[in-house]
Amino acid sequence: MNELITHTLDYWSSGGLLLLPLAVVSLGIWGFFLRSRDRLVLVSREARSMEQTLSVADLETSSTETPLRVFLSRVAADMDAGVPARHSFHSRGDQCLDSLRQDLILLTALTAVAPLMGLLGTVVGMVDTFDAVAGFTGNTGSEVAGGISQALITTQVGLIVAVPGVFGISRLRKLLRDTETALGALRAKALNLIESPTPEAA
Repeated sequence: MNELITHTLDYWSSGGLLLLPLAVVSLGIWGFFLRSRDRLVLVSREARSMEQTLSVADLETSSTETPLRVFLSRVAADMDAGVPARHSFHSRGDQCLDSLRQDLILLTALTAVAPLMGLLGTVVGMVDTFDAVAGFTGNTGSEVAGGISQALITTQVGLIVAVPGVFGISRLRKLLRDTETALGALRAKALNLIESPTPEAA
């Protein structure tokens, strides 16, 4: 166990200061992915469930416990203010989807930043290597080894950090498409209830 800790600390110190922001980026990638996934799954499941049981009473509720309840309460407020139901559903639906896309946008940005930070570490390490070679000091060998080690480690960590983000983006895009489909079906059902002259028959 002690050897593992020692090896990890040596590896971390060899990578240089850029490993710290890379660690922060890694935490951000996982944090945004997990939060966005949970939100998308929740909204998608709730939309499918509400589509089966939706009634006019649900459209008149002012509950704000979940994202979809917030969505419906805002639509109800718009209709009370005289906004046509179809227009309100489309505009509020777009707002709801935009809020769900925010974490995906941030995740995409962090996933792109990770390998770039690794590349920056490569450049810094190679500059240190060339400085050591040009210096002709007594510790040239160790300084060259340290520069090359930093260059390779930061590149490696940057790629490792970015890989989960790439798969996470793909997964979230699929969940977002499923959520858009579920919201579209719920919107169609709600509009049918509102615009139907006999809601009981709808």
